Amino acid sequence: MNALRRLSIRWRITLGSVLIAAVLAGLAVVAFRVQVESIIAGTTKTLLTHDADPFLTEITAHPTTTFDTPASGQLIAIVRPGGTIVESNLPKALKNRIDSLLNQGKAVASVVAGDDTYLVLNQTVSTSAGDWHVLSARNQDSSTLLLDRITQALIIVGILLVSGFGVASWLLTSAALRPVSRMRKQAEALVAQGSTEPLPIGPATDELSALARTLNEFISEVRQSVDRERQLVSDASHELRTPLAILMTQLELAHLSSGDAQALEAEITAAQHSVARLSALATGLLQLSQIEAKTPEGVSTWDELAAEVAASVDRARLIAAAKSVTVDFDVAGEPTDAFYRIAVGNFGRILGNLTSNAITAVPNGGSVRIALRHAQSNLILTVVDSGPGMPDDFLPVAFDRFSRPDAARAKRDGGSGLGLAIVHAIVTAAHGETTLANGAGFTVTVSLPTIR
Repeated sequence: MNALRRLSIRWRITLGSVLIAAVLAGLAVVAFRVQVESIIAGTTKTLLTHDADPFLTEITAHPTTTFDTPASGQLIAIVRPGGTIVESNLPKALKNRIDSLLNQGKAVASVVAGDDTYLVLNQTVSTSAGDWHVLSARNQDSSTLLLDRITQALIIVGILLVSGFGVASWLLTSAALRPVSRMRKQAEALVAQGSTEPLPIGPATDELSALARTLNEFISEVRQSVDRERQLVSDASHELRTPLAILMTQLELAHLSSGDAQALEAEITAAQHSVARLSALATGLLQLSQIEAKTPEGVSTWDELAAEVAASVDRARLIAAAKSVTVDFDVAGEPTDAFYRIAVGNFGRILGNLTSNAITAVPNGGSVRIALRHAQSNLILTVVDSGPGMPDDFLPVAFDRFSRPDAARAKRDGGSGLGLAIVHAIVTAAHGETTLANGAGFTVTVSLPTIR
């Protein structure tokens, strides 16, 4: 088995084809030989009957008459009642066994006499004087020789057919795999050149062109994944550089303020804020990478998501109290039996990010309103705040990592720029859509499809 696995596909297909052809050819030879042997045996029995018919007729008409000498090629023995042989041209070795042949009844018997093999038919005619027996025999050596020659010819033809089938399998497999070899060489050339071009797809619409398209899609996905990782590393490095530099400065100032307790406490407090920001940034990056690295699991009902909205609003109100921001929610519509492709925890993460962004953006005394409703084919979540909204030119890149508008939701608010990216990743993984809109405040709409 291990040796077979080391062979090329061409060899494996060819050897497998030859093996199957050999088995089928062997079965065909055996079946043909059995059929020919059956035909020869039937023909011989018919000849034996015809050889004896004239003598049987003569015995029936004139049981006491003398009989003609059997014709050339006929082996006949006639035995009158009482066991006397009236006429016989059977070979001596076969004639000596007449008594045993008479006991076989009317049946064809294969008898080996000397170096020859005979088929013998015993037929009985009942007369007033008793039972007459007519034995007819045929030498089977010529038939056996003929059958052996036919078998040899069939074996030779079978070998030729199997050999031809093997050659044809090799040629056809080589022709079928030639585009694969060409595709591999093209891929090696692209790798050697450092090219990012996709594999060329031939004009034919077959399995190989489908394979090339699938490979191109896979390569595109891998490249996009690599590009995302590179961009993430680049963005993370850029985002971490500033807070780390600030933290280093704050620690240096704290070291210089070691003799002033009040100044030292202020620098330590500032350093704690920097560490908290770094921690939030690292947590956001980890969450985003986990979401993008695997297909989200979990299915939720309408009741579970509605309950999560109420729980998320309770948590948001605790944060909003510091700015006197009002947080309200509305769950519209009657309960439904629909299911949605999102885990309750991920849905709560969406709500937490959106409400946190909204509370940060609105001025003191502002408001945030959350609404949940379901349609026939999807669920709609909207989060509306009374803040100034986002610049229109920022909306197309709002879901990018570390993106922040120049106004309203500024970097000074302490955001990491990952909230909307996380929301967009979760919703996209659940086959939903997220839209942003400016208007009377700022509105974020999340649509999740119903799966059953």
